[in-house]
Amino acid sequence: MTPVTVPLWLFVLLVCLASVAVLERLILPSLRVVLRKRFRAVVEKVNQRLALKLKPFKLAKKKALEQLLVHDPEVLRLGEKYRKERDLSWREVEDLLAAYAREIVPTFSVYLYYRLGHAVAKRVVRGLYKVRVGFLDRQALSQIDPDDSVVFLMNHRSNLDYLLVAYLVSRHAAISYAVGEWARVWPLDTLIRRLGGYFVRRDTSDPLYRKVLERFVQLATDAGLTQGVFPEGKLTRDGCLQPPKLGLLSYLLKGFNPQGERDLVFVPVGLNYDRVLEDRTHALGLPVSVAGAGHMAGWALRWAWNAVRGRGHPLGYAAVNFGKPLSTRQLLAPVGDVRSLAPEAFRELVRKVGETLWQAVAAAVPATPLPVFCRALLKQPSGEPVAVARVHQALDAEVQRFQRLGVLVPELETGGLFHYARKVVVARGWVEEQGNTLHLRQEAIPLLRFYANSLAHHG
Repeated sequence: MTPVTVPLWLFVLLVCLASVAVLERLILPSLRVVLRKRFRAVVEKVNQRLALKLKPFKLAKKKALEQLLVHDPEVLRLGEKYRKERDLSWREVEDLLAAYAREIVPTFSVYLYYRLGHAVAKRVVRGLYKVRVGFLDRQALSQIDPDDSVVFLMNHRSNLDYLLVAYLVSRHAAISYAVGEWARVWPLDTLIRRLGGYFVRRDTSDPLYRKVLERFVQLATDAGLTQGVFPEGKLTRDGCLQPPKLGLLSYLLKGFNPQGERDLVFVPVGLNYDRVLEDRTHALGLPVSVAGAGHMAGWALRWAWNAVRGRGHPLGYAAVNFGKPLSTRQLLAPVGDVRSLAPEAFRELVRKVGETLWQAVAAAVPATPLPVFCRALLKQPSGEPVAVARVHQALDAEVQRFQRLGVLVPELETGGLFHYARKVVVARGWVEEQGNTLHLRQEAIPLLRFYANSLAHHG
């Protein structure tokens, strides 16, 4: 036999092509089967310990959900009207729809959420704070039907709210958050999508975008997706609760069928902290700058280094209080099917329901030690030294009043709460202690108000 010789480059090319064929025809199909089995095993294992199970909608592929949105009949009808009004080609409208769907639809990863995300959230939250959890009606929470669609409504105090609630609720449900445009920066946007979050443009006037978002929210709710919504839409700047934005609520109510198989249950959640990481930026009106971000990053690195060496210390209490669940069927019982209401009547209904829900969130906001202490301190005459005994007496009255109102207050006795909070404000340089008197620093008053305002709605 005569040997056949080929150039080296051709031999290398043939080996590469053969490797690709083996990879594509043999290895990848087998790998997909193995990964699919493991994925199903993880989902089954997670669902065994969740009260609100992972629904197929949450586990669906991103591309499939995007196509579902783009070809939704309501979206297509508005798309045709949009095309005529703006004199666009249908291809241009399709490209817009595809871009909006791609922007909104998340890419949930059960591995990332429960294997990595939960562990990271737990370490960060428990490393930074002493976490306290309260329930205004634990029995009602435990009786939520697993097949119902659940929406957690929360006040927005800090960007850590996402981690705090996700960590506490992850044993019961996997929450998909409605996240503002602030988080659409790489790599944060990718991480949020992988954790099930979807992005919302809150101030857009584009009707086509709003329709795509509306249908995504409605389809997700119909499929039983557990969602988390911050109705304020942004972080509070003065510490007070902000008026809620009702756009997402209107989408939820507009698509709700009182005769359907699922109820829509709203769970009010109140959040509060002894230390909000963004407090100086918000209370003092400081602009978000590179220098500010660098200062924050430096503080975080120092804190992490101290924690590694065993010298880290919590920033105080972080408290979460879950209110009594509110059934949409019961809320809308006097009205019936909202889909038959005139536009003006529907808007008025959304306003009333939003007011009821927001009052429930406000009532659930807990009273952590530092905000209570700040309220007691600011009620004293300004510009003069304040007797320690007088502040202690004012704080005792505040605590008793909050307890009568049913507001969650940490388990410290009044004396312990007072000494703990006094130590914090002195350490942060807001107050000088001289003998039996406290001297407020004028430059610290905006920060004291920022924390005191978190409880202002309680009266």
